[in-house]
Amino acid sequence: MIKWEKIMENEKRQFEKMSELDKFIYFLLLQFGSPYGWGKESPESSDCSGAVCLALYAATGLLIRTTADGLLKQVFTKTNPRASDIRAVFYITKKDKKHGDGYVASGTATHVAGILEDGVILNSQEPYAKVRRITDVSDWFQKQGHEVVVRGLDREALVRLAKDGKTAYGLDAEFSRYFETGRS
Repeated sequence: MIKWEKIMENEKRQFEKMSELDKFIYFLLLQFGSPYGWGKESPESSDCSGAVCLALYAATGLLIRTTADGLLKQVFTKTNPRASDIRAVFYITKKDKKHGDGYVASGTATHVAGILEDGVILNSQEPYAKVRRITDVSDWFQKQGHEVVVRGLDREALVRLAKDGKTAYGLDAEFSRYFETGRS
């Protein structure tokens, strides 16, 4: 029989020793196999931006909740990031198009995935989160009329946005089961 409480105690000690990048990757991987959930951001279920925002919060303690486009234009602004940076890949539509229940303009990032290592991502997309090669996901998005860009985290921008609290919206109830945010 597995003694889960002992395993989790050890896991917590190991997590506390990790770098922010390692924590980001760890929390992306915790979402592996979880069902896709539009507007969600928990290990139980998340959408693409929710998966990245959750991993950012777990890694840095800085809470923001925004869309793929918000992440691209506000916090993942470092071009030519290094492998030692927290990175994400963004899929930007080249034309106005239907997206979800609405429409998005050309130049809008409609999907994001956190990078686990060079060429490998955690892709939270219907029906569930999977570890995929960037090229496989990118090929599909390019056929749908998207540009693909990799960006690194601008930590100073993340700090500003988290402090302002302007991007946080409607965290789903499951979020509070896993994290204490200090927000009321």
